[in-house]
Amino acid sequence: MAALIATNTTYLFLTFLPPILWLAFYLREDRHPEPKFLIVLAFVGGMAAALLALLAECGFIFIASGSCQGGIGPGLNPLVLFLGIALIEEYMKYLPVKFLIIKRPDFDEPVDGMIYMMTAALGFAALENVLFIFPLFQDSIFAGLEVAANRFLGANLLHALSSGIVGFFLARRWFHPHRHHFIALGIILATLLHTGFNYLILTREALPQGTFYIILLLSLMAVMIFIDFERLKRQKLIDKTIDN
Repeated sequence: MAALIATNTTYLFLTFLPPILWLAFYLREDRHPEPKFLIVLAFVGGMAAALLALLAECGFIFIASGSCQGGIGPGLNPLVLFLGIALIEEYMKYLPVKFLIIKRPDFDEPVDGMIYMMTAALGFAALENVLFIFPLFQDSIFAGLEVAANRFLGANLLHALSSGIVGFFLARRWFHPHRHHFIALGIILATLLHTGFNYLILTREALPQGTFYIILLLSLMAVMIFIDFERLKRQKLIDKTIDN
């Protein structure tokens, strides 16, 4: 019994490890580290958002195809399905930040929008990993490790980058508090990029150089995030100079 618990605990740790590694990487971009409690709160909130997303996606698929487990119905365009699922996930990842973080006193600089959005997204990805990878570990540790590695460089990274884009638009609203549409624009852009990723994953075997296009998409998103981080940091320095 003890050996079984230890084994399953190890498998659970391995499913959480990829998102945590990305989280540690991106937290280094914040020159003024956020309170650990709020980082954990955003991460756990992202996990809860993943459960809500599963329920919402099930409802969406049921409405679209008549069965939550029926897959893509004959009259349903895959792009429409991917677009709906991506929109649900991008919006759900925003909710923990909206309800748990934004109104906190420690949410005190624009770059925080990107930090907390990406933290919630990686919590979201961690729970997805548990649902997708944990059963594989129980069948074969090698199969579980292979999928974990693929998700580390694929789905986990995608979730962080797409939510980072939403976080940038959330930060832009910091400078223009009455422009509520900024967040909607961020979610729409993240949804389109997320949809593109999912579609490329589905078609990469049939599409010439499909894997290259996936890498290109993630690379472009990563560059966008890096540029956005730097823009927000420069804006903060400019604001400090003006204040002084």
